[in-house]
Amino acid sequence: MPQTAPRAAALPDSVEWSRLHCSFCGRDNDHVRFLVAGVAGGKICDACCVKALLIFVKAWLQRPFGSQT
Repeated sequence: MPQTAPRAAALPDSVEWSRLHCSFCGRDNDHVRFLVAGVAGGKICDACCVKALLIFVKAWLQRPFGSQT
């Protein structure tokens, strides 16, 4: 039987929502378009998502086609 990811506890009030921030750049919830929550509780904002995507694409494009490493 496949394991399911643990569910994050719901935030009880608006004070908890105001403390949300990006685990990478530290921007709070009021200064980002969105935050994506990870399974272990880390969060990443829209700007850091784009930066991570660009790093991935650049690395993928520089890898020789058919290379396994």
